[in-house]
Amino acid sequence: MKELTANAVLALHALHLMMIKTKAVSIKEIQQSSGFPLDRIRSVLDKLFRADLIRNYAGGRYVLAKAPGEVSIQHVVEAVSQLKRPSAPCGGDFEACSTRASCILAPLCQQADEGFQETLRSFTLAELMGIPPDLPNCLDPRLKAS
Repeated sequence: MKELTANAVLALHALHLMMIKTKAVSIKEIQQSSGFPLDRIRSVLDKLFRADLIRNYAGGRYVLAKAPGEVSIQHVVEAVSQLKRPSAPCGGDFEACSTRASCILAPLCQQADEGFQETLRSFTLAELMGIPPDLPNCLDPRLKAS
């Protein structure tokens, strides 16, 4: 299975906050909610803006540019980062694996990759609607401090 990068986690956190608040949110609000540094937040928001996932308002406030049900997790992930391959010797890239014809794990790697891609395509931001905005994300630096 592939993993989500820190930029993808931050992007999903920021988009979730925009969706839940239903109003423009500031970089500072995202920072207070996510625990990520401001420079990283600015960089991720810029990528989301260029991917037409958010709109920027005067005063550095941001809103979703699309309905949550129209925003696939795959679109978000592709906008802000490249997927990390698993730490298997082949790098987990089934299509690029030179030994897949003789590897006993090839069917597992292929199915895991296909399943992960399908999940990213089919899961939308709207499916995160019921999650409270004050829950920390899995990479919140404040969680590691305790």
